[in-house]
Amino acid sequence: MTRRLISAIAFLSFCFLFSNNAWAQFSDYSELNLFGAGSIYDTNHFQLGFPQSAVPIPGQLKFNSQFRTGVRFGMYMHGHWGEEVFYSYEPNTMRIIQGASTKDFHVQINNYGVNALYYLAETEEHSILPFVSAGIGGTFYHVRPESLAFARDPAGGNYPDMNNANELAFNFGAGIKTHSKGWFGVRADVRDFIGRSPSFGIPRNSINPTAIVLPAGGALNNFEGSVGVIFYFGRQLR
Repeated sequence: MTRRLISAIAFLSFCFLFSNNAWAQFSDYSELNLFGAGSIYDTNHFQLGFPQSAVPIPGQLKFNSQFRTGVRFGMYMHGHWGEEVFYSYEPNTMRIIQGASTKDFHVQINNYGVNALYYLAETEEHSILPFVSAGIGGTFYHVRPESLAFARDPAGGNYPDMNNANELAFNFGAGIKTHSKGWFGVRADVRDFIGRSPSFGIPRNSINPTAIVLPAGGALNNFEGSVGVIFYFGRQLR
């Protein structure tokens, strides 16, 4: 599943950025955005129920608010439209709470994908460009080796099936770009990433009363606010 998802996103990104129209404009209308961002997650509330427990046990899966860094490579396509591929990285701690039990696991969170941008102004010859955007990609959760060892230890985390996770993710947001008379600018974004809550290979449910499960289903929202610098290739404001 992970390999197929990554391959599909890479193929979409390739087609999106390197269409015939994109190739014609590559040298004149491409840009590189390096950014830092604050990342806030909502909490997934769940219940551990029958047959693992005769009495429902409340639980939570949550991530810390964290700082992430990333890069976006995009092209302006004339008129109102642009497109970009993106990647971001952050270290984080996942906390699983079930009743009186609290367990922490260190993870590395990687967001990637492709976005379409719609500029409110029809021409790029503006020093300030507000825009809205939306796209598709994935979130790859890499569990640190020491946390995997702890998770698979019956006397530790007691999650023998825990592994890395890769989930399809949609995102939408809005932002603003500035463009100086040189090749530089500034960009600020607010964005919401929406994907399935990861289970890290742990079964979400089982008819086996002795099975270790993590019934954290539904969607996980990740809110991002970012700011960074833009390097414009091949074009300057007149």
